[in-house]
Amino acid sequence: MFDINLFPINLEQGVDQNSLPGLAALTPPRKTARGRENDAVIASIQISGTSAIAVESLNGWLLKKLEGYYQTAGTVTFAMKTLVEALNSDLLDRNLKRVKEGIRMSGSLNLVVLKRNSIYLVNIGTSKSWFAGKTDTLEFADADNQGRGLGVDQNLACRFSTCEITENDTLTFACQPPEIWKADTFAGCNTLTNEAVSRRIYNQMGSELKAIFIRFTVGKGQIKLDSLPGRNTAKVNIEKDSAEVIEPEIQVEPTLPAPFVEPIMPAIAEPVPAVEWSMPPPENDQVYSQSSTLEVSDEDNFDPSTQPVQFEESQSGQPPVSLTLRRRSGTHQQHAKTKAPKHEGPSGAQVAAGKVTQGMVSGAKVLGSSVSSFTQKVLPVLADEPLKLSRGTLIAIAIAVPMLIVILAGAVYASSGKSKQFNQNLILAQQYAMQAELQVNDPPVYLASLQQSMFWLDKAETYGQTDSSASLRVKVQAELDILQGVQRLEMVEVIPGGLPAGSVVTQIVATATDLYLLDGTSGTVKRYSMGSSGYQLDDAFNCGPDEKNPLNNLGKLVDMVPVDVNNTFKATILAVDASGNTEFCVPGTAGITSSLTQPDQGWKSLKAISLYNNYLYVLDIAGNAVYRYAGNGIQFENKPTLYFDNQIPALTEAIDIEVNGDELYILRSNGQMVECTYSHMKDYKLTECQDPAPYGDMRTGQNPAAINFPEAKFVQMRMTAAPDSSIYLLDAGGKAMYHFSLQRNLQKILHPRFLDGVNLDRVAPTAVAVSSARIVFLAFGSQIYFAPLP
Repeated sequence: MFDINLFPINLEQGVDQNSLPGLAALTPPRKTARGRENDAVIASIQISGTSAIAVESLNGWLLKKLEGYYQTAGTVTFAMKTLVEALNSDLLDRNLKRVKEGIRMSGSLNLVVLKRNSIYLVNIGTSKSWFAGKTDTLEFADADNQGRGLGVDQNLACRFSTCEITENDTLTFACQPPEIWKADTFAGCNTLTNEAVSRRIYNQMGSELKAIFIRFTVGKGQIKLDSLPGRNTAKVNIEKDSAEVIEPEIQVEPTLPAPFVEPIMPAIAEPVPAVEWSMPPPENDQVYSQSSTLEVSDEDNFDPSTQPVQFEESQSGQPPVSLTLRRRSGTHQQHAKTKAPKHEGPSGAQVAAGKVTQGMVSGAKVLGSSVSSFTQKVLPVLADEPLKLSRGTLIAIAIAVPMLIVILAGAVYASSGKSKQFNQNLILAQQYAMQAELQVNDPPVYLASLQQSMFWLDKAETYGQTDSSASLRVKVQAELDILQGVQRLEMVEVIPGGLPAGSVVTQIVATATDLYLLDGTSGTVKRYSMGSSGYQLDDAFNCGPDEKNPLNNLGKLVDMVPVDVNNTFKATILAVDASGNTEFCVPGTAGITSSLTQPDQGWKSLKAISLYNNYLYVLDIAGNAVYRYAGNGIQFENKPTLYFDNQIPALTEAIDIEVNGDELYILRSNGQMVECTYSHMKDYKLTECQDPAPYGDMRTGQNPAAINFPEAKFVQMRMTAAPDSSIYLLDAGGKAMYHFSLQRNLQKILHPRFLDGVNLDRVAPTAVAVSSARIVFLAFGSQIYFAPLP
């Protein structure tokens, strides 16, 4: 276990101040959530913007949030992320409430957790950290939020780092570090004395610096405050005798020795401020915060779950001149348990139950009497026959009536509660939209505000929808689409009602007049031809496995490609199963089955085929190969050749292929693409592959920027011919189509929108095709939709 030796640095006009606002450190309290027992947490926050926060409020708020860290169970990173989100949410709420005043604040944060022999770090905003260990020196910064700090975006990214520590390792961090600070600045600090470290830090600095230096030493997990030697400290109005360190007032139980506190000797002869101490028994947790001598009470530390964010505005802007080091104390009371004397007769529980039953019966009788009186008035015929109810009926009525009242009240409360939640979330969405209008010239912040508006709008519409929310959605979505290069496809249903229940369309071929749909469930292809009233099913079209035909040895079809109709079979589709069996499918009749000539190693598991200029390309994922057939018309009877030469990419995760000239494009299930160039002159040059082939982004400028799609789930690839040569990738996770050039540069993202009111969240795309007339056909399971390309 290690002690944390904490050296705050607050240099103003060349003089070290006695405290550093926005710095707090805690050790575990007696009672923590699971996983927090061995954690010491340190946080440094710096607020910037058009308003200021009083130091007392800032430190009190930070301490309160750090205390919440110990009530969060789970992994260290989960608890840290929860803490960061709580800080971010409070600042964000404050900004939203004061957006009309033009007041906006953001925060940079350094958060460090020591857990046994490891430290965990997260940096938000402009903050940076430098760790100097035995082997190397590391620099950590926030590379995910584009310089935006706390209070700007609801969806804040947290990148965690961890290091194993040894004796004398050091950690330096700052919310706004000097530009000259690099990893080399702190190299070897673990081998230097504090005086040498102080000279290295101060000699490179001007007159302003706010940072924290930490040295880890073997100990008992305590946090020790000290100051780096070598600079003048701010003078304070304290008598000369008061320069001595005040002895801590120790509250310990008689059997426990008081902990020794080593006095901190000033590096120069000038007086240092008094240190106020208040310690409970040693097993209590340790709390440290840099603040003024005014302690913030629990009432000043707001709980965001019960009250809105309210910070006290700083009037003077002057930093405090003293610091407070304190420990939380607690009291434990033991209550003696006394046994009640035994007595005969019914127990207390029995007596209470009897009273409840008697009260219910009495109430039921009164209710029964009222019902009887009402019945006699309404039905005078029964006046001479009063209503008689049994004891059991009376009890049932006494139970049912209150329950009915509670149910009705609950329904009313639930309805009003939903309305309240809807209004609150809608107001937040509107405020973010208003804030975005003021940030048009700052694209990253503008985008973040629009995303927040959409986030709260989505939450609001979980409770219902109004004209206001619908209008706001259209407006915000349009702005987001422009910023993100997104275009909408207004989808119209092709086949009313879709295919039979249970069908899942996995492949689509769209020609000028026909639509071919491969059903992955049955492994068969259905043909729909364009008629006067839309697409009509061709019942005579038989393509795929057929148990009634003994000559048909096809398994479930896995892929299909269109072929030139001017062939001897008059076929329009060539389909293949996983074993290499093929069928030429003919409109209006059964197809002609055959099989592909096998390669030397045989077929393993065919996944996809592609046809280009009378050459057929076959992807065998289990055999880790792509084979190339030279065709005779539409027949491929010769033995195939392996497409690759010396370089063969991994194909076990390949899901689709497309060919354009000598270029072969291979799509993997993890989103990667491989591009290979076929060589016809093997003696001079072999076939080469770029694995993986990078994607570029052309939406923001003339030069493509490297881009990845970690959240996308690409399931299919389609290629269109000239003059609009393009690659389309179908994203089943994001329910979108990505439009690329043949150089793999992203042009735009196409999102479907249903005109028949279908909820896109409840469906996922399974297949796509783009016709020569620039019509997109999308399958969502058994439902087929189309839309013109924008």
